Amino acid sequence: MPKILEHIFGKKRKRADDEGDVSETSASDGVGPLEFPGDCEGNASGTDLVFVHGLRGSRLRTWSSGDVFWPRDFLKDDVKSARVITWGYDASVANAFTYASNESIFGHAETLLSDLARLRGGITRPIIFICHSLGGLVVKEALIKSAAYNSHRRHPTLGEIYASTIGVIFLGTPHRGSSKGNLGEVVANVAKLSFRQPNKQLLQTLKSDSHILENQRDQFTTISSKLSIIVEEASASYDGFNVRRDAINTNHMNMVKFPSKGDEGYKRTLGHIDDIRNAERPGIQQGIKMSESRKDEILEALEFSTIRKREEDIDNAYDQTCSWILDHQSTNNNSSAKPSQFLSWLKNDETFFWISGKAGSGKSTLMKYIYEHPKTREELFQWADGRDLILTGYFFFDRGDKDQKSREGMLRSILYQVLSTRRDLIPKVFGKFLVRELPQPQWFITWANLSSAFISMLGYLQESKICLFLDGLDEYRMIDRVDQYTEEEMDLIYDGTNEDEAWGQSTWIADGHGEIVQFLRQFKNRGNVKVCISSRELVVFEQGFRNFPRLQVHEHTAMSIVQYCEGRLTEEAPDLMDRPDFVTSITGKSCGVFLWVRLVVDMLLQGHFDGNSKDELLKTLDSLPPRLGGKDGLYMRMMQNVKREYLPESKRLFQLVMHWDKTHQNRPLDIITLFLAEPGHLEANSAQKLRARNDRVLFKSWGESQPQWTDLQRRLKSRCGGLLEGTDNIQFMHQTAKEFMSRTYLWNKIFDNFAGFVDESDLNLATLSGLIRRLKCCREATIKSESLQDPEVFNGPSELDDETPDPFEKLEVPDRGYELLDSALDYACCLRESCDRFDHYVELLDELDNAGDQLTRDWKDGLPGSFRQTYIANASWTEFFIKRETPAVHPLIAKHAARFIGRLNPGNSNLKSFLELAIIVNLDSYVEAKIRGKSLPRLQLQSLLLLASRPVDLKWQGQKYGMWETANPNVSEMLLQEGADPNCRDTESNAAMVSDEGWTAWTGLLQTGDKLHMGDSTIEKWISTVKIFLKYGADPTVADTIITATWPHEPQYEKDLADIMELISKAKATWDPK
Repeated sequence: MPKILEHIFGKKRKRADDEGDVSETSASDGVGPLEFPGDCEGNASGTDLVFVHGLRGSRLRTWSSGDVFWPRDFLKDDVKSARVITWGYDASVANAFTYASNESIFGHAETLLSDLARLRGGITRPIIFICHSLGGLVVKEALIKSAAYNSHRRHPTLGEIYASTIGVIFLGTPHRGSSKGNLGEVVANVAKLSFRQPNKQLLQTLKSDSHILENQRDQFTTISSKLSIIVEEASASYDGFNVRRDAINTNHMNMVKFPSKGDEGYKRTLGHIDDIRNAERPGIQQGIKMSESRKDEILEALEFSTIRKREEDIDNAYDQTCSWILDHQSTNNNSSAKPSQFLSWLKNDETFFWISGKAGSGKSTLMKYIYEHPKTREELFQWADGRDLILTGYFFFDRGDKDQKSREGMLRSILYQVLSTRRDLIPKVFGKFLVRELPQPQWFITWANLSSAFISMLGYLQESKICLFLDGLDEYRMIDRVDQYTEEEMDLIYDGTNEDEAWGQSTWIADGHGEIVQFLRQFKNRGNVKVCISSRELVVFEQGFRNFPRLQVHEHTAMSIVQYCEGRLTEEAPDLMDRPDFVTSITGKSCGVFLWVRLVVDMLLQGHFDGNSKDELLKTLDSLPPRLGGKDGLYMRMMQNVKREYLPESKRLFQLVMHWDKTHQNRPLDIITLFLAEPGHLEANSAQKLRARNDRVLFKSWGESQPQWTDLQRRLKSRCGGLLEGTDNIQFMHQTAKEFMSRTYLWNKIFDNFAGFVDESDLNLATLSGLIRRLKCCREATIKSESLQDPEVFNGPSELDDETPDPFEKLEVPDRGYELLDSALDYACCLRESCDRFDHYVELLDELDNAGDQLTRDWKDGLPGSFRQTYIANASWTEFFIKRETPAVHPLIAKHAARFIGRLNPGNSNLKSFLELAIIVNLDSYVEAKIRGKSLPRLQLQSLLLLASRPVDLKWQGQKYGMWETANPNVSEMLLQEGADPNCRDTESNAAMVSDEGWTAWTGLLQTGDKLHMGDSTIEKWISTVKIFLKYGADPTVADTIITATWPHEPQYEKDLADIMELISKAKATWDPK
């Protein structure tokens, strides 16, 4: 075989010293990362040195000379506090007898990012890349991608790679491609001799005139200003910031093979590593100074409004009914029960303790008692043996919002509790966020980020003792993966003969229970962690916790039930005769279930107040079923006591609450809103009149409305049998009550032949109507006049300019207003596809717009008289409540396309109408009703087109969470059909234009291509919108450069790119700029 073929195909066997094999590690010379940990302490200290080989290289041989693998053998002594990572990938262009990889540098770059993100986990230490040949191009592309992720605050673990990179050393990297006679040309010629298909994508990349490398060079120059760059002179010319050049006098292959520490090439490379590590970084120093405020931001992002709500809402133990579990003298509350091991567990080295029990047996009350009682901490101090003791807890709650029943909510709560008192750990646990901006909350609180931080925190607490209390594991739900399950997998299945215990599970729920068991197993071998858990006695927990010390609550509650019954009957019915008889009867039938006892005592007291005799009360008591659920259970008896004429209203109330719980779990449903929604959206005996439209505006505070909601509270109990309760947030009185009403055959038995809401569309219309009606009477939702800004803000022009303070910026927007408006928008979105009463849908949204404006009335009325006619006095409610953030222009666009689009520095501008908001949140049918055939002025159409054709960040004023909405192809085409011009000038950008063309809707759409990192649907919408613009006359002469610079380099979209470029070519042929 000719020598050139030996070099390219590598078939000739070579001695170890020729090839650079490392015998003891050659078996590991594959693909992916290979790490050599070094002596780094913790996750933030030291440096990660990442080696990326070049064409036909490998992660070990490339950096080896004979038996010497210098990154491992030399650097461990010469670079302290460093971890070496060498990364391998298929870098062959052509093979004689096997297929070469078809992966492009874009694919390799994405793989490199993913591998490093997975390997680093919660590690935040700086990164230095050392790259050879093609590896430099892969690293550059990876950093470009990572910088985009970091800039857009999406995929934070991938964006962290760029944020942590402090330098790159390029060795023999062809930044401008390989000219004729160099490696690229040789490889291209040899590929022709291959018996198998070569990698055409890499061949194209390595050409000296490669547009891919030209674009990459420009992008990397833009993002590398913060990096220290070392370029070996043999590399092709490189332009950029902070660049140093050096030379290693050897050939291309041997420039990275150092046989000894005395090798001149090694000494130069080592010097570069030291220089990069020791360079002063003002941004990092500034970050350290800002760390206290950044710690506050991180804690604020971890905290959520309901972080303590479940614990606070759990009933406190009645009198001393739970004291037995912490009593040294009597750890047993029932002579027939097994003695409790809990006290001894607090002091010994056992990791887990399981508190189990029947549904409603009082597990959560007992857990709250244990968790909050000072004696628990006293006993744990013996286990801690002088070390710092950390006590933290989380109470799962299925009827609460997503943060109260998810793994993310659990970790947010635990991290917040611990880091609030151990602020010194925040820089170590979340170090990567101390020197760069936090991502948007929804990206910061991902499972990947939180779990990494949690494991990291445990690592830093090795010298402490930690005790976790996790209540209600059976109420854990996989909220973030609900969309991965089919409707059948979400349906409840009921097994077993004991209906009190067979409350029903779905595949989704069961998978979640298995997941939480696996999560807990990671604590098994941690000697400094204890975990006390509570749950129902489900099979998955019986199997997962079978060897744990255990307490079955219902076997220990007999005396507590006696104590509870005697206490309540004595206090609330002191004239009740023969109380011991009732106490004995209740205790005997209770089976240890405290919830059953509470309900029965309530019924007994009500009967006593109604004047029933002792015999009548005992007869009633004897007739009550001993279990809660099922067709003959206590819940069924409670519903059978509801008057027949109330059942239609009862059915609608249950439907509304269950639908709200299903679709809107993170918002409270107050009792006034519920009863405003219950009659439906139309007036009685009318097929057209909206209830919401006929309501007059009359704002009252919650306190002023007390007579109303007190009456409604009684009405709710009489209509729903006590299964629903609350005022400011209506919920089922217990999880078992919710599960009871979810059973189809029980529902049909209760409500057979009684009218309710017909379908989901009917429910959504009723709920939307109820929310609008609530907005018209809720004082807490209005913007108060006392929050008026300095009147001088409004002095001057009717429109705000760059020099005028934003009057909305410091407005105190009420949380209740945000909650009601956001909920209404959510139901409007639910209706956009399924509503069969389109006219009612449009009228309701018009009324929502009117109600929103009423919320700002007091504030506007408080304006000084001289400002009543200014722009601000007539502003839409959307400007008060919603903040719009326009993404910044791509830097390459600004550089290459300035002659077309000018200089753009888009600012933030609020939404000026509800129609604009409807466009952004994709209420397409409503938008069509407002613009189709309405002969809107062209200027307004063009303004709306700007919104429809680009991604927009929306955020409710004063709230953490935002909404990311992308281009809307349907509305864009609608507006273009109505006469909007795709080449209209963008008057919203506040830009300093340098040409007559200026910034247009078309160029604005094109420049947002670099924002498309959120998934297939986002990219597909953008592609569809680009094609629509070309169809309606968009200027094709400006498209090439912008699309090339911003195109998401994903293989699955190459055909779409080809289609777009073909459309552009055809449009150019017929383009008339006039």
